Amino acid sequence: MKAAMYQGPGKIELTDVPDPQPQKNEYLVKVMYSGLCGTDLKTFKQGHRFFPPPCILGHEFSGVIIDAGTEADQSLIGSKITCAPYVPCHNCTDCRNELYELCNHKDGISSGTFCEYITIPKTVAEKGMVVLSDDCNMVELSLAEPVACVLNSVRKLGFKPGNNVLVMGAGPMGLIHAEILKKFGANQVLVTDFNEQRLAVARELGAHVANPKQTDLRQWIDGQTGADGLTDIVVAIGTPQAVEEAFNYAGNGTTINIFGGLASDTRINIDPNSIHYKEVRLIGSFGFAPNDFKMAARLLQSHSISLGKIVTSVIELKSIEEAFAMSLRQETIKAVISI
Repeated sequence: MKAAMYQGPGKIELTDVPDPQPQKNEYLVKVMYSGLCGTDLKTFKQGHRFFPPPCILGHEFSGVIIDAGTEADQSLIGSKITCAPYVPCHNCTDCRNELYELCNHKDGISSGTFCEYITIPKTVAEKGMVVLSDDCNMVELSLAEPVACVLNSVRKLGFKPGNNVLVMGAGPMGLIHAEILKKFGANQVLVTDFNEQRLAVARELGAHVANPKQTDLRQWIDGQTGADGLTDIVVAIGTPQAVEEAFNYAGNGTTINIFGGLASDTRINIDPNSIHYKEVRLIGSFGFAPNDFKMAARLLQSHSISLGKIVTSVIELKSIEEAFAMSLRQETIKAVISI
């Protein structure tokens, strides 16, 4: 089969690798679409300790089951599906505390998804696979995983309808936050970014937008939220400056979620009195719980949310190098690879 093999920072090449053969308890899936995510971009740019080369990147996908082992459900052959790239064990201390992303006993799909075929163990399918309708949008359903990550973020904020929320960063994840928050009944969704193209999309999604280069954000936030101020802030940018800046906009009881990943040696400077006297809450979230993934697929299948404005490029596997280059140059918002 054809696979895009990551060979180290700045190097990815299309190559032929053996087709995976499903074991008796596995499903063989023809990958149809696979999203290019921030982790893929970071790995391509600078390497990643979890993805030593050579390896196949990609984990957001939709596909079709084309074969099944003797102990797997034969009736699912021909089904369109999406699947969580990994599932927790549900038995360890972290799982019992509903910290599923921190589970050290996760099981997952056979490889990355920038390739023609993967296998999915029956145990993973039972916990993380969603069978899709024949008329579903397979491009959008390939992005159930990033939507699930946003649902996890919103849940951990303790979000309630009527909240005022600032999303710092209008990349794909920031824009998905904006759409989910509007869908869930936010009073005001404010989005900031330096990229005017991305701010235009956020505006189309119903958010109020501002470019920090052109706007005094403190005055702008006060003007948008009035005496109520901000209930929640999502830092969807991976810089320490953004986290520090978020504290300047926090009001009494504001929850700040560090959603964008930071370098391992990052240090931030914050005023502890904001946490003590204003009861500002600083949290973090990454990944998703199993129910988040199922809800994400349900929202996309029912057209309760649409990612049509966020997916700005669908690019064939043979041109995946260009997809990475375009994404790194911010010439596209969200690229999806057609396999």
